[in-house]
Amino acid sequence: MKMRIPSIVMLVVLVVGIACIVYGVTGTNIYSNAARMMGTTEKNAMTYIQNPDSLNELGNISAIGADNMKGFLSGLGLNSSDVSAAVDKRAAYETAVANSKDRDKFFAYAQSVNPEVTAENYNDLIKDRATSDPMRDAMAMAELGVDEAEYQELAANTTLLEMYRGVIPSLLQNKHMTNAVVVMFIGIILVVIACVYFLILSMNIKPRARTRAANPNVAKVTTFFLNYALFIILGLILIVVSVIRPDFLSMNNILNILQNASTKGILALGCAGLIVLAGTDLSIGRVVGLSAAITASLVQSSTYASRMFPTMVNSLGGFGLLVPLFSSIAIAVAFAMVNGFGVAKLHLHAFIVTLGTQLIAYGANCLYIESQPSGTAQALSTFDQGFLNIAAGAFKIGDVRVPFVVLYFLVLAIIVWVIWNKTTLGKNMFAVGGNEEAAAVSGVNVAKTIMLVYLMAGILYGISSFLEAARITSVGANTGLNYETDAISAVVVGGVSFSGGVGTIQGVVIGAIILQAIVYALQFLGVNPYIQYIIRGLIIILAVSIDVRKYIVKK
Repeated sequence: MKMRIPSIVMLVVLVVGIACIVYGVTGTNIYSNAARMMGTTEKNAMTYIQNPDSLNELGNISAIGADNMKGFLSGLGLNSSDVSAAVDKRAAYETAVANSKDRDKFFAYAQSVNPEVTAENYNDLIKDRATSDPMRDAMAMAELGVDEAEYQELAANTTLLEMYRGVIPSLLQNKHMTNAVVVMFIGIILVVIACVYFLILSMNIKPRARTRAANPNVAKVTTFFLNYALFIILGLILIVVSVIRPDFLSMNNILNILQNASTKGILALGCAGLIVLAGTDLSIGRVVGLSAAITASLVQSSTYASRMFPTMVNSLGGFGLLVPLFSSIAIAVAFAMVNGFGVAKLHLHAFIVTLGTQLIAYGANCLYIESQPSGTAQALSTFDQGFLNIAAGAFKIGDVRVPFVVLYFLVLAIIVWVIWNKTTLGKNMFAVGGNEEAAAVSGVNVAKTIMLVYLMAGILYGISSFLEAARITSVGANTGLNYETDAISAVVVGGVSFSGGVGTIQGVVIGAIILQAIVYALQFLGVNPYIQYIIRGLIIILAVSIDVRKYIVKK
């Protein structure tokens, strides 16, 4: 009872702090939106707000969106009908100007006003700006149905500029925007205070023997939240994003998330087995980079003059694509076997041996890319269309275009699930990860088991590298950078324990998808890329913390 009241107070402080942070973030978004509406950077936006007369240009409505601009200006107090009329006229002007610059449309118009214009002399007309530019203006005016004076007014965007100059200063009176940063930092302070309190409080909690008085329902609820805390937190984040931006859950976005999660998910399937063994793999990203470079060099279009291998004048279509696929797998397996041998026979810590192979793979990739006949270290690109169709293509279910890579991910996940749950290798893997000494005493060949798990990881890395090359369509020295953090994050978020001997494939799959959904959501909301790194790092720490907590409770 003594600690209950302070704990309730600190819980309230935590909630208030989170509310303040949300208030601050939404307030700063008002300013970011204003900058976007003015077609300028956030750095320069305040200059125009404070001195609206200096605002001489606006962003294109085609890029901003007519509805967005109407909502912004109407929200600042302007008459909705006036705003709608001005925005629609300007949008029509931008469309007319775009049409006048369209080659085919302008050619048709030029022939209609001057029958002497032909396909043969059309290029000469375009080069003659003194003739073609007034003709383009005339075409746009005819499409808009305005005279020259009205057209020049639309070109100068006078009406919208006057509207902006009249209402932009009112943003300085918006307390939500002007107080956002202060409130946000107050929220951060409150959250830190509450978290520090609960952290210190947790140090005082001592394990106690269960008694008959303990409520089994409470124990079940506690265990549930302990086991699924991270999924619940990440799920709540996605719900909040969906509330802020309802279009986040569109079918296109969902498919993009699945597509981006698939190659990283395949890496996670391989890495998961190593973590079940209570190990890790820091070399994943660089091995992927090297294997992808091997793939890219073999699938460059035969018509590309600067291809890696000029003598490959025939494209590797059909079964020929097995060559780059198996080459990619071979390279990845070679590195995986070095890692496995170091762990199984030399008894090196997985952290050390994979750190070494990470550097080796990176150096080999740089040397390989720099060995191009062109003498440059340019990225390997311009791939054969047959390769792209198979590795990065899609199939249709009704009107929905589903990427092949999602299907590949699903099939590989099923195969690995069978290996984990229905084979001797899977049983031995969990036994070694849970207690290596006990597994050895039980007759398990520990070294062989470790090597086979690393072999499986290498195969999956190679397949992922092959597919990743097609997804990014350009492979350079930095390809694969930080991919190991994505893979390990997905595995840990999916519930595979760093303590070893615990994990499920379905958890890894869900972890990969949820993690990618979070990354996509942050990008969708326009969160600073550097802040995204911070958030992803916090997710990893939180995931491992929950894992360690579960391990302590289990012990």
